[in-house]
Amino acid sequence: MGTKIKKLLEFLKSKKVGVFCDDSNLYKSYQKYGWRVDFSKFKKLLENHCDLQFINYYIAIPNKSDAVFDGTKRFLEKIRPYVTVKEKKLKYTPVAGKFMKKADVDVEIVLDVMRYIDALDVVIILSGDSDLLELKNYVVKEKGKNIIFCAFEKNMAWELKYCWHLYLDDFKKEIGMDLRF
Repeated sequence: MGTKIKKLLEFLKSKKVGVFCDDSNLYKSYQKYGWRVDFSKFKKLLENHCDLQFINYYIAIPNKSDAVFDGTKRFLEKIRPYVTVKEKKLKYTPVAGKFMKKADVDVEIVLDVMRYIDALDVVIILSGDSDLLELKNYVVKEKGKNIIFCAFEKNMAWELKYCWHLYLDDFKKEIGMDLRF
C-alpha cells in the first residue's frame, strides 16, 4: 500500500464515513482490468481506519431473460453481507433493431449523499464518472465535508483527478478479487 493511501487512511481515523458505489462505472472497469473489488476486504480495510457507517452499492438489475442476469445475481449474493444493495431496473432502449442497455445510478447516489451528508464527515464515491463533480462542490463548499473519489486509474475522469482521489489499482493486493467466483 502506497504512502498516499496510508496518509488518506490516517486522515479517516475516527471520521464517520459513508461509501457510495456506482456499479455501472465499476462494471466497465471490471471488464477492462479483470478484477473486482472484494467488498469483504474493502469493508474490513475501512473499518480498521474509520467509523464506517455504511457501504451502499447502486446497481441496475437486468431482466431475467438477459444473458448477464445469472452473473449479476451471483455477484450480488457474494457482496450482500458487506453492502446495502440499492437496486433499480436496467433500462433497455431500442436502437436500430437492437437494445442499448442503460444503467445510470448517478441520481440515486447524489440523492442519498444529500440525505446522509449531515451524519457523515467523509463521503467516499466508488466511481470515476465526471457527472459527480458537482456533487463534490456541494459536499465540500456547501456542507463543509470531505469527499474522496475512488476508481480505476484509466476510468477516472480527468476532472476528478483534481479532487481527493485514490486509484483502486494502487491497492489491488488489499481489496482485489478475481472475476471468477
